[in-house]
Amino acid sequence: MTRFIRAFAEHSPTEVGEEITLPDKEAIHLSRVLRLQNGDSLELLDGKGGSFPSVCLESNRSKVTVRVLKLVHDSPNPCSIRMAVALGKGNKWEELIRPLTELGVARLTPLITERTEGAFTMAKLDEKKERWIKIAREACKQSGNPWMPNLEDPIPFTNKVTQVEEGEDCWMGSLRDDSIPLSPKSGVSSLSIFIGPEGGWSEEEEESARVQGFSFFTLGTHALRVETAAISALAVARQCMLC
Repeated sequence: MTRFIRAFAEHSPTEVGEEITLPDKEAIHLSRVLRLQNGDSLELLDGKGGSFPSVCLESNRSKVTVRVLKLVHDSPNPCSIRMAVALGKGNKWEELIRPLTELGVARLTPLITERTEGAFTMAKLDEKKERWIKIAREACKQSGNPWMPNLEDPIPFTNKVTQVEEGEDCWMGSLRDDSIPLSPKSGVSSLSIFIGPEGGWSEEEEESARVQGFSFFTLGTHALRVETAAISALAVARQCMLC
């Protein structure tokens, strides 16, 4: 089976035949791990919808240069989907970045809720976000998704719930009696899906969401783990958008 190699470019190519020297970290991975050779085919991504079939011109332990063979630009999804997910213990948030990126999430917002488990500190946030970006890029390369999600800073749910954008269709996962199957409004340009912590939303948080016009949805009668609920909700929403 022929392998398919993808890499990220720092800048978007602008013309066929353009020669690009890849960033050091990409070059090291391509040359030392993937053993990229002169003449091998690969695809460059820019994270902005661009994918560029290319050929390797030079590959050594510290430098990889490629020539662009074609310019391909993917149209953005007519509905931008944001996943706002409560932070959890350990590396649960980081473990969510990969599958949600593969599924095509546009924005990822970590939420600090009343029942958020574990202590999250804003210290070294730049380092954490650098790691989040690396994970998302790896997911794009693995899946072929040409769009990098916007990875936002952690925000208290109480702040986000009062900052609903005009035209934004907001859905909150809940086991409330009035919850309905996730069914986004047709024609909306912005959809936000809120997933709470393992302990669930507080009554005050759900009331704040109700006042702001959120819809409450359920994925069934079972209580789901945060990561299961987030991945399932995004998959259902994407399918709804295709119908």
